[in-house]
Amino acid sequence: MKSIWTSLKRHKNLFLFITILFLFGFATGILFYFKQEPSIKETILLSMTNLFQENIFTIKNIFYHFIILLLICSTLFCFVGLPFLVFYIFFEGISIGFILPIFFSLYKINAIWYFLIYFLLVKFIFLFFLFLLFVKSVHYIKSYIICLKNKSYDFIKNLKFIFVFIILVLINDVFIYFLGNRLIIFILG
Repeated sequence: MKSIWTSLKRHKNLFLFITILFLFGFATGILFYFKQEPSIKETILLSMTNLFQENIFTIKNIFYHFIILLLICSTLFCFVGLPFLVFYIFFEGISIGFILPIFFSLYKINAIWYFLIYFLLVKFIFLFFLFLLFVKSVHYIKSYIICLKNKSYDFIKNLKFIFVFIILVLINDVFIYFLGNRLIIFILG
């Protein structure tokens, strides 16, 4: 835990940048929901009335996360992975921001409780790993550029950390699928 806190302090500018970007995406998602036509909002709300009666997080989510993170990792070599990761974190902010007003429309006063449970059990750890992956990707790009100049292979150490984060995200996804879904259905269903 101490090493995570030290890492957060040491890379506070990177974390600040990605947090601001995420919050901007979150605000964009809220605005995007309110810009929808009333008929579209009504259709969205009708499709989500039985939201917590069945699994929220499916096998498809695990597959999508794996493919997206593998794509990010494989494109880091050509310097496209980092902007793709930034866009993906921004998109996650949009999706969470879009969901928040839906929760308020469906659950009124209980929306904060429902959203908090959903966020903590489904999104929080995933976003934390994405933020850490962003920091490691920045370090990877820096070491990769230096290694290209020096014609060495030292960048592989940072690449190992990126693969570790991908594995941690997959473990988190499996945990959410098998336990998180049941907890959400039990608590909110």
